[in-house]
Amino acid sequence: MKPLAPGYLRIGGNMASSLLFDPNVTITLYSDADYEMRKEFTMSATVWDDLNNLAKRSGLKILFDLNYLTRLDGDKWDPSNAEELIKYSAKRNYSLDWELGNEPNLYPKHFNYTPKPEQMAEDFSTCRNLLNSYPIYNTSLLVGPATTRPTTMTTPASKILSGFVKHGKDYVDAVTWHHYYFDGREANISHFMNPDVFNLLDTQITNSKEILKEAGAKKKSMWLGETSSAFGGGAPGLSNTFVATFIWLDKLGLAARQGIDLVIRQALFGGNYSLLDSDLNPLPDWWLSIIYKKLVGRRVAPCKIFAPAEVRLYCHCARKVFQGTKSVVLFGLNVKDSAENVKISEYAGDVWEYRLSAKYLTSKKMQLNDKTLSVTSDGILSRISPVKIKSNNLKIHGHSLVFWIIPMELASCSLE
Repeated sequence: MKPLAPGYLRIGGNMASSLLFDPNVTITLYSDADYEMRKEFTMSATVWDDLNNLAKRSGLKILFDLNYLTRLDGDKWDPSNAEELIKYSAKRNYSLDWELGNEPNLYPKHFNYTPKPEQMAEDFSTCRNLLNSYPIYNTSLLVGPATTRPTTMTTPASKILSGFVKHGKDYVDAVTWHHYYFDGREANISHFMNPDVFNLLDTQITNSKEILKEAGAKKKSMWLGETSSAFGGGAPGLSNTFVATFIWLDKLGLAARQGIDLVIRQALFGGNYSLLDSDLNPLPDWWLSIIYKKLVGRRVAPCKIFAPAEVRLYCHCARKVFQGTKSVVLFGLNVKDSAENVKISEYAGDVWEYRLSAKYLTSKKMQLNDKTLSVTSDGILSRISPVKIKSNNLKIHGHSLVFWIIPMELASCSLE
């Protein structure tokens, strides 16, 4: 987990709507069979302490999803159990940020409860005031409402998102929604290599921006608060293999270009879209994530890209000074069978290449510059090292991903 730092360890999802905290009970860890939806389950102080210690050792910060479905008469949120957790955490000096609820537009289906956006806004205000009453958390972030994706402007998800932002924008530090491209139970390999599928995210971000604009929150920070390739736990034999890296890298590049401030990946482990397998060995999306984290800065660099639909390229300021100079990173993917040559105008010289590939599309192993990435039994990772090539010899191979570090300074990267 350390290579993913800094970042969030999000503890949330559907089961957040069933979780209660009890510092006075002793409960063993739930088994894999308990990963299913349940009406109610309890988190002990010991489990909570272990999670916070894990996050601290990993250099991550917990984003915790409070149970929204503890309700009082009159349909107000009951914050009493949340306060038990907040009070306990404050005594332990745990550094935390917060969510309240998970995918409220699906509450009618999963919990037989229909939320009202105006009441949700009032409940977030209650939560914000509760956090403010604890000095350690009066500057903690509170984000929401964590609806599912706004596929059109008239879906239940979009209506709840719109109503909540209209009434509750002042009570959240960022507006969140969840994004998946398709149903993992129906997906096939073509879904992971189809540019039209990739473009669904662009449309849905545009929809969410319009919702915020109409609600008077145009400048509000927006997060993808939970995201992966396919909902329903991912696509078996696909979401945790090399072919899923195309859709993941495109999401990271497209989200940044569209102004999304934070992307939270589902999931570290569990389901078919996990970053780690059942033995905690890294899967292709994990390797891609740490390489992205190592190379790509937050600032999108201005560049014009001309490419066929199957080749997706993005430009950022590089995360660090490279070879003694500020640099640009050009990264992307090619889902075609054949290679495409790439030309960089206004630069001639050396480029450092990180090329990612696999022996076959559904492999759970990934190669960097033709060398298989792995972790030793002692926990030592393969070195993430580039090869040096000339800028007039750039080529993005078929069924591969690439990061090119270009040692050229841009004024827009001076603050990176």
